[in-house]
Amino acid sequence: MLYSRRHEKYRNSKTRTKDWQELSRRLDEDELKYQSARCMDCGVPFCQSDTGCPISNIIPKWNELVFQNQWKNALLKLLQTNPFPEYTGRVCPAPCEGACVLGINEDPVGIKNIECAIIDRGFEMGWMIPTPPEVRTGKKVAIIGSGPAGLAAADSLNKAGHLVVVYERADRIGGLLMYGIPNMKLDKSIVQRRTDFMAAEGIKFVTGTHVGEDIKLSSLREQNEAVIIATGATVARDLPIPNRNLDGIHYAMTFLHANTKSLLDSTHEDGKYISAKGKDVIVIGGGDTGNDCIGTAVRHGAKSVVNFELLPQPPNERARDNPWPQWPKVYRIDYGHSEVKARYGKDPREYCVMSKEFVSDGGGKVKGINTVRVEWARSSRGGWDMKQVEGSEQFFPADLVLLSMGFLGPEDRVLGDIERDARKNVKTPPGAYSTSMPGVFAAGDCRRGQSLIVWGINEGRQCAREVDQHLMNTTQLPVSGGIVHRAPVTAEILGRAERVPLQSIAIAAA
Repeated sequence: MLYSRRHEKYRNSKTRTKDWQELSRRLDEDELKYQSARCMDCGVPFCQSDTGCPISNIIPKWNELVFQNQWKNALLKLLQTNPFPEYTGRVCPAPCEGACVLGINEDPVGIKNIECAIIDRGFEMGWMIPTPPEVRTGKKVAIIGSGPAGLAAADSLNKAGHLVVVYERADRIGGLLMYGIPNMKLDKSIVQRRTDFMAAEGIKFVTGTHVGEDIKLSSLREQNEAVIIATGATVARDLPIPNRNLDGIHYAMTFLHANTKSLLDSTHEDGKYISAKGKDVIVIGGGDTGNDCIGTAVRHGAKSVVNFELLPQPPNERARDNPWPQWPKVYRIDYGHSEVKARYGKDPREYCVMSKEFVSDGGGKVKGINTVRVEWARSSRGGWDMKQVEGSEQFFPADLVLLSMGFLGPEDRVLGDIERDARKNVKTPPGAYSTSMPGVFAAGDCRRGQSLIVWGINEGRQCAREVDQHLMNTTQLPVSGGIVHRAPVTAEILGRAERVPLQSIAIAAA
């Protein structure tokens, strides 16, 4: 316990809480140093091995630099593996914290908070300076979609010297980051700041353009040496029960997108959003998206908010079949749940609830849902069987129902004749990103299915590496994490490596 014992004053910081993932929580200097010191106490850098985080952040390295007050060097270390720490530091569920060694018997290190503090300080101190590539290859690449995967691919390919154009169907750049995540969770000025930064580095953004409608994929192929599809998995899972067509039933993303656009356009004065004010709101499905719907409904001034979960309530601690360093499947209270409890007196979640039918008010609008409770039991096959509980029928009033049950795959509008896999995602060879159409690649949720923002970033970066190889027959773009596993090298090579500027190491490592 060398670091934290030596600096016991940080342990007593008045801002310390047990929740290191609190919404938009910005730690003060003492708390940041205390958290970084806790990381140094570990002694075994498991977080540099497989933690479930695909971008493989070299967490102990920049934590130690934060502790030593070397913030600029910490920024350079962080950017070696993660091009957008301001996003992951705010909205990633943090598999790295779930795999933190200290998390075995106490709170994990506040990795997200430190990560966010490093990049925010980098912008505030003027260390983040746009650096367009000195040499251009003349190769043109079109990227369809400006979410995490599309932006990560654009960032890498631009650094390699290619001419990159990103096409976005919405009126603002960011995809899920802009319109899928509420403003209180990810302020859109942060997204715009990064977009402006990338534009200053030479990336061109085209908004309000539907590829497949306004411009054809075939045209992009003719105009570019490569095309990357990074449209995400935006086809929402439906709930086909009786009376599904009633007014007042919406997909979660429809609700969230309209809310954020109206907020940015007119601070809601245009009325072009789905208001929850004064309504009984039911959100069907949990996860981050369901929680964001809950938090948004509270801010609208909903009369009540209830959240249906089909599965049982998770345990308070890891189950025997969920050992460290797996992602801990435990009961969590996110910001939406805590806000509902504070305002309405109880946690909004109702577990083991199955929706049977939507109920009409007689005028074409929804007035509630008839439900039944279910119970789960181990099957003889080793899985789980669900059965309805007799006599548990219950009616829940609802003027607004939001469906948040995940996504099935990408939309057809762009893909055309591109081959799909069994899950209707874009099919690529194992471990590769090329599609069945020559010169066309895919990355992110449209390729692997609905996933985390860190997977989108990793997919975009690795797809960019493959595209660069395709265009130039070689590549210096980094592998995942920007780190290559060690092999015996001569002292002369080691000496050259030590003289490489820190900001170049991520590229040189490839």
